[in-house]
Amino acid sequence: MTYKKNIQLTVAIAALLAQPAWADPQQNDSDDQVFTLGKIQVSAQAEKSNPVNVVTPDEIRQHGQTDVGQAIEYVPGVTLQVGGRRAETRANIRGFDSRQITLNLDGIPIYIPYDGNIDLSRFRTSDLSRIEVSKSLGSLLEGPNNMGGAINLVTRRPDRPLEVEADIGVEAGEDGLFKNAQNIQVGSRADKFYVTGGISRLESGDYPLSDDFSPTEYAPGDVVQGKGSRDHSGSESATGNLKFGYTPNATDEYAISYYRTEGTKESPPYAGSSDTGMAVRYWDWPEWDKESIYYVGHTQVGKGYVKSRLFYDNFKNKLYSYDNDNYDTITKGYAFRSQYDDYSMGGSLEGGMPIANHDLRATLQIKYDEHRERDLPKDNSPSTFDDSWRTYQSHIYSLGLEDTIALTEKANLTLGYRRDEFEMTKTDDGDPRNDPDGTQGKNNFQIKGDYTVQGQTLFAGVSLKSRFPNMKDLYSYRMGSAIPNVNLEPEQATHYEIGAKGKLSRVNYQVNVFYSDITDAIESVTVQSTECGGTTCNQNQNVGTATSQGVEVQLDMPVTETVDLGVVYAYLDRDLSEKDLVPTYSPKNKVSIYGDWYPAPKWHFGVDWHYQDQSETSTDGERPTAGFNLWNATASYDINKHFSTNVVLKNVMDTDYELAEGDPMPGRTVWVNLHASY
Repeated sequence: MTYKKNIQLTVAIAALLAQPAWADPQQNDSDDQVFTLGKIQVSAQAEKSNPVNVVTPDEIRQHGQTDVGQAIEYVPGVTLQVGGRRAETRANIRGFDSRQITLNLDGIPIYIPYDGNIDLSRFRTSDLSRIEVSKSLGSLLEGPNNMGGAINLVTRRPDRPLEVEADIGVEAGEDGLFKNAQNIQVGSRADKFYVTGGISRLESGDYPLSDDFSPTEYAPGDVVQGKGSRDHSGSESATGNLKFGYTPNATDEYAISYYRTEGTKESPPYAGSSDTGMAVRYWDWPEWDKESIYYVGHTQVGKGYVKSRLFYDNFKNKLYSYDNDNYDTITKGYAFRSQYDDYSMGGSLEGGMPIANHDLRATLQIKYDEHRERDLPKDNSPSTFDDSWRTYQSHIYSLGLEDTIALTEKANLTLGYRRDEFEMTKTDDGDPRNDPDGTQGKNNFQIKGDYTVQGQTLFAGVSLKSRFPNMKDLYSYRMGSAIPNVNLEPEQATHYEIGAKGKLSRVNYQVNVFYSDITDAIESVTVQSTECGGTTCNQNQNVGTATSQGVEVQLDMPVTETVDLGVVYAYLDRDLSEKDLVPTYSPKNKVSIYGDWYPAPKWHFGVDWHYQDQSETSTDGERPTAGFNLWNATASYDINKHFSTNVVLKNVMDTDYELAEGDPMPGRTVWVNLHASY
């Protein structure tokens, strides 16, 4: 991808940074700037029995992170999948993959309807006030399909007559600049109304590899990836957001928001050996666009409330597969042009009322999904090529109830129930065997409690959660290698968790111990069939069982008046019932240690070390990745009350490592950012 600079946006931000007489800034990740209606949990009580991991803008900026995947990488229990044929960044939470968790924007579901996945690298962090990661004890009122947890992106809300934030950042390796990013966010609040909006852009060329990277021969004499930069790894994205809000009184709030991201991305070819069975693909995405418009409102009714949401979410995507590494012709049998045009729409109505020592809540949620796909003509396609759309439609209904009971001043008990109903209403693949076949439903239950004593909170719970098969699970032919299964049923997991959080002496801590039992997991099995050109085909079936168990520990403390230290440790042990299969993207141990030094009021220096165990990329155990250590160093300086700058030296030791086998990650780079706030 050609590396270009966005001159107009850079000049506009530079002009903004030059403005002189500004008022005192406020911390933009404070609760005043958080769009409260978009949070997963809005009460301190809910946080006690289900502590949510929160990532703030200051943390994101300090570490030079520009997308959501980077921002949550070191949240305990989170493991990233980076790379693969689709060049996506996906998150696993305690071993549950991206299909089994949900991605939300201010509580609105925005995961892809067709396969449930989402590329987290496509979402910028510049317009967010916080990122929330909820795990096994997350409230059932969060909605369906979050069997393994949820990620919620919370946008901004202005609190002053004029608020401005702007950033200009660049990243370089030993061969020079390969990434640049610009962002500006502006907001205003006047009496009962507020408005906020912004634009951001990121352009990246091929990223530099470690000097220790050793090219692998795909076949004798055939090296796909050489030393230097990662071939075909560039991307571009531009994001815009706009929100209008109305607060008629101290308790009520209504907001309409618009979010759009447009981009292109390239897929680096597989850099491993053909011995693994992986084919080298030459792919890119000339179009990756997502758009959301949604309304959220909160109305106080006596001592209770009513919260309402409506949303429309659209996803447009083009994927091209080329003949070879010239990326200019599409003629061969494996080459293609594919296009998606998906949308979701729906809403929810939530009500709550305190009655005696009970805090009652109920929610009704409705979501309609439509997936449209078609093949576009190849360079040598006949004039009669069929490029008509194929359409799949489904809907899901969910009714949830929750009661939080204050047993004493120190103890609370929460009971939850949710009923989900799912139905495919259209399958446009021309095979009558795949016609929709009724509705399937699932019950979800939860019980959890917390007890606070001398500043320490103990919490425990049991939760039964499910996930319905998505359209791809049900109907994909996987390029002729599989046959559909319309009889797939929901997966489900029973979670058990205990934990504690608080402060002992000078140490802030949180400890979670968990165990999850997964049944009816959807797995691909081999069946006898001649429909795939041979004697067998693959087919998804509910045959899998698995367990996940582990421990997560977070500690932070001031060592001296100017030095802070933090430790995050996560242990995960996954076990699949089929002993011939191994769990993927599930390192047993992940450790992060952070040190921060504040030698003067305007200066900050930091160093962090991360270790991740070996992991496996494919269930057959043939594509392992080695464990690795990473060091990063940061420095920031507050130039004055409006301007600050920070420098991040990433991968200080220039470590050669992979998160997915055959996809080497960046070597040593340096990120420099100028930040302004008003």
